[in-house]
Amino acid sequence: MSIGGSITPTEPARHRTDRLADAFFERVRIRDEEGALELIRQALATGADHETILLEVIALVQTRVGVMWQANELSVAQEHAATHVSERATGLVLEHGLARIGSTDRRGTVVAACVEGEWHGLPVRLLGDVLRLRGWRVTFLGASVPAHHLAVYLQEATPDVVALSCSLPSHLISAHGMITAATRTGVPVIAGGAGFGPDDSLARALGATLWAADARSAADLLERELPLTLPWPVEEVLAPPAEYASLVRRRRDLVRSGTEHSRRSYEARGLRLGEAALDRTVEDLGHIVDFLATALYVDDEKVFTRFLDWTRVVLRTRGVPLDSVAEVLLFLERELFDYPRTCAILRSGRALFDGVRAGGDARGRSFASLIRDSGLP
Repeated sequence: MSIGGSITPTEPARHRTDRLADAFFERVRIRDEEGALELIRQALATGADHETILLEVIALVQTRVGVMWQANELSVAQEHAATHVSERATGLVLEHGLARIGSTDRRGTVVAACVEGEWHGLPVRLLGDVLRLRGWRVTFLGASVPAHHLAVYLQEATPDVVALSCSLPSHLISAHGMITAATRTGVPVIAGGAGFGPDDSLARALGATLWAADARSAADLLERELPLTLPWPVEEVLAPPAEYASLVRRRRDLVRSGTEHSRRSYEARGLRLGEAALDRTVEDLGHIVDFLATALYVDDEKVFTRFLDWTRVVLRTRGVPLDSVAEVLLFLERELFDYPRTCAILRSGRALFDGVRAGGDARGRSFASLIRDSGLP
């Protein structure tokens, strides 16, 4: 039986992998769960490489699903359904691979987890499965692990390394707490995920021993670098500025006054913010303040501007007016006029929205909900 076209072992490996990824994506797109899983079974039966299926088929398809969501071609529910299929496919690959290699404790032990507040668990699960297939013993603690729970677990388990995943930059403060918890127990950390940005600068600033751009790079790094030497104590690595603590204390008041400002602004245009729209506005402002606080905490304005740049692209695709974001940024700058570093970051953010015009329809979605549901790339 063949689904979505035959994939034969006589084809060149690259071509075979690309065809499998396309076929798997098509099955996922049309919600044919069993058809998608059968494709994976066929590939395994013909000797396809397990790591290649995980990273160049399943992970790649998840990226394509995220792009479709960003382009408003998939709903959040459809994206979640696709993730479910990918998780089942990942399980098939791992089970098949482990049956071939037997013992998984030849290299060392790894504890894998998502930072507290992070619910995108598939990326770190893929890393864990790659490591298992390379002979590591891996314990996956799951999504959104509190720092103190991690610390207690590490005191009992004493692994060689913690693999920490963060998809959203707004969770970097939680990441710092988890890195600190691990290093205080004497366990080094390898960090990864889009939340840490495109290079190792943020991970290093937060005290991580290693950073990797993807699962294969992380597995290769661990094979080369163990045993790892812990960096300087995290408290000496990062000292958030005073403006950060003050901004966090003012968060509730800023969200409240910002919501009132938005309400008045709408009324001045002859429009009205209903109860649901007001709730979305509160969520929007909370996200902006949270990303702004994170940029202050790590002393890197690119955390904020990358968030806004991505938001701008998504909102334009979704038909959400961009001038509303620019107006919120200007309001915050006026409210925080005596916070020089904060205002500098806000000005950099506003520069991304220079010349935008109102238009489009928000279609009942807040940009905060878009950010939360996507897993900011």
